[in-house]
Amino acid sequence: MQDFEVAIIGGGIVGACVFSELTRKGVSAVLLEGASDVSNGSTKANSGIVHAGYDPLPNTLKARFNIRGNQLYPAMCARLKVDILQCGTLVVANANDRAGLETLYNRGLQNGVQGMRIIERDELHQMEPNLADNIDIGLFAPTGAVISPYLVCIALCEEGVVNGGTVFTNFFVDRIEKSGEKYKIFARADTTQQENLASGGMHSTTKNDSTMHIKNAENCEKMQKNNENCCVTAKYIVNCAGVGANAINALVGAPQVPISYVKGEYLLLDKSQKGFVNRPIFPLPTKMGKGILALPTLHGNIMLGPTAQPCEADDTTVDDEGIKAIKSKVVLSVKQPNYKKVIKLFAGVRVISGDDFVIEHMPNTHYFYTAGICSPGLTAAPAIAEYLVDEMAKDGLTFKPHEVVSRKPYVCTADMSKKALKELIKQNSAYGKIVCRCEKITEGEILDAINSPLHPTDVDAIKRRVRPTMGRCQGGFCLSKVIKILSDFYNIPPENVQLNGKNSEILTK
Repeated sequence: MQDFEVAIIGGGIVGACVFSELTRKGVSAVLLEGASDVSNGSTKANSGIVHAGYDPLPNTLKARFNIRGNQLYPAMCARLKVDILQCGTLVVANANDRAGLETLYNRGLQNGVQGMRIIERDELHQMEPNLADNIDIGLFAPTGAVISPYLVCIALCEEGVVNGGTVFTNFFVDRIEKSGEKYKIFARADTTQQENLASGGMHSTTKNDSTMHIKNAENCEKMQKNNENCCVTAKYIVNCAGVGANAINALVGAPQVPISYVKGEYLLLDKSQKGFVNRPIFPLPTKMGKGILALPTLHGNIMLGPTAQPCEADDTTVDDEGIKAIKSKVVLSVKQPNYKKVIKLFAGVRVISGDDFVIEHMPNTHYFYTAGICSPGLTAAPAIAEYLVDEMAKDGLTFKPHEVVSRKPYVCTADMSKKALKELIKQNSAYGKIVCRCEKITEGEILDAINSPLHPTDVDAIKRRVRPTMGRCQGGFCLSKVIKILSDFYNIPPENVQLNGKNSEILTK
C-alpha cells in the first residue's frame, strides 16, 4: 500500500494533463491506468487536431476549455519537447453554403477565436491544390494545429514521473473504500500489476532498475495469487476514466452520467502521399459531428476519417461499411485520394454525454469526476486540468515549492546531421543499427524508449514512443527485431513478449 495526496484514475490525455499539472506544483500524485500503457484508449486513436474553437456552441464548457486549451498547447509542447505542427485548419464549402460558413465564423468570434478569415476560391485552391473542384469558399483558422496525441500524453506522464509522481499501469480499479480522510483504491485481483517506475523522480534508468521494476510486478502478482488486492490510498480522487467513468462513479456513490459511445474509423496513407493536404480539411459540420476529414499527421502521413457510428464501449473494429463511408464522403471536400497507399485501418471510441462536457465535484467529498470528454477533448485537456487543480485548491489541496524538472526527449537519429549521428554512434554503436527501415529507427532509440520513465514493456508501447512498426510495412520487417530487443532487455522468452497488454502474445512455441 502506498499513500498519495491525489489519485487520478485514467491515463488518457485528460488524466495525463491533471497528473502533470499536480506534480509540477509539488503534489504527491499517482496515476492509475487499467491498460498496459497510458494513452491506450480514445487518446491513441484521436485525429490529433488542436482545434481553434469555432465549432463548440458559445457559453459551453466545450467552448471555454477549447479556447483556453488551444492557447496552452504551444507552450506545453515546447516544455515537453514534443513537436506541434502549427498549420491552421480549414472548413470548406461550395457557394451555396456560404451562410453556414459565416455562421461558423461568427460563432468563432463569439468564442474568442483569433485570426480567422473567410477565404475565396482562388486563394483557397492555391493553399490546397487538391480541394474538390466544387469548393468555392473556406474558413481558415490559423490557431489550429496538429500533434501526436499519444506522444503528448506519454510525455505528460513522463514529466509527472520525473517530478516525483507515480504511474501504475495494469491497475484496473474495482473497489474504493473510504477510511477517515482517505480513499483506499484497490486493483482488480486478476490483473497483473506493473509499477512503471513511478516514484523517486527517476528520469532514466538502467537495466538493474528494470529488474527492480519486474520484481515489483512479481510481488503484486504473488499478492493476487493469494487473492490479495494491490491498493493505494489518497485524500483526493480525480476520475478521468473515459469509457469507465460511470463504473468508477458507482464505486464511490457518485451520480451516473448519461453516456453513449460513438466509433470513428480511419484510413492512414503512406508518407509518399505527404502534401496531399497541408492542414486539416473539414466539411461544414453537422449534428453528427465534424464530418469526414483529410488531414496531415505530425509525422507526414495522410489520415482520412473519422466515421461516426453508435457502438459498444470496446468496439474498435473497422468494416466495409465504414471504409465505404469514408471514401464516399471525403471526396466532397478533396479530390480522390490514392487508396493504393493505405497502410492501416483503425478505429477509436469517443464517449458522449449530452451536448457538453461533464466536469463535477461530488458535494462534501474530495471526489472529482469527468465524463463525455469527446471532441474537442484533446484540445481542451490542458485547460480542464488547470481548472480541476484550481478547484482542488479551493477544496483544501495545498501546493509545495518545487523546482520543475524537464523530461528528456527521445533521440531521433533521422533528424540528426551525418556528423552528429557519427559522433553518437561512436559513443553507442546501437544508434548505428537500423531496426525499422520504413521509419529509420535504430536499436539505440528503442532502448532509449524502454529506459524512459514509464518503462514500456510491449511492442505497441514502443511504437507509440519512437515509431517502429508504424511505417509502410507495418512491422513486416522490424517486428521480429523489436520482439528480440524486448526479450533480451527484460530477460523473458520471445513468446512472452506482448503486442499490447495481457493475452496479446505474438509468438507461439
